[in-house]
Amino acid sequence: MPLSRYLSTLKESGKNLLVFRGDEVIFSSASKGVAPLIEAIDSIGRRRLRGVVTADRIVGKAAALLNAHMGAGEVHALLISAAAKEALTYHGLRFVFLEETEALKSPDGVLPCPFERLVRDISDPNEAYVRIKAKLAEL
Repeated sequence: MPLSRYLSTLKESGKNLLVFRGDEVIFSSASKGVAPLIEAIDSIGRRRLRGVVTADRIVGKAAALLNAHMGAGEVHALLISAAAKEALTYHGLRFVFLEETEALKSPDGVLPCPFERLVRDISDPNEAYVRIKAKLAEL
């Protein structure tokens, strides 16, 4: 499957997250994990993020719920988890992906991603945002 133009731009940029309004990149980050999504929400504001397209290297359920929280119109991922697909579908977000995995792992490759564990039983995007932000503040 050919890459979407958003994912092509993401790969060329060397960044981990790009947020587009139309063809314009309004936010970019080389940081890993869900922190860039929190940073985009906090620096730009949810109202101004409504309808954006996000291009992210890895989208798990935590990132999916943050995209729903910000009101993204579309999510493009190089790698997506099964739980992320389920959450995006549940919240009515369109998504495109290159590869799928059953579950995201921690950098050690063994343990489940801590943010995936954090939101495992959460479906409310607002609750996910509060919990993820609190967890990031602890780290």
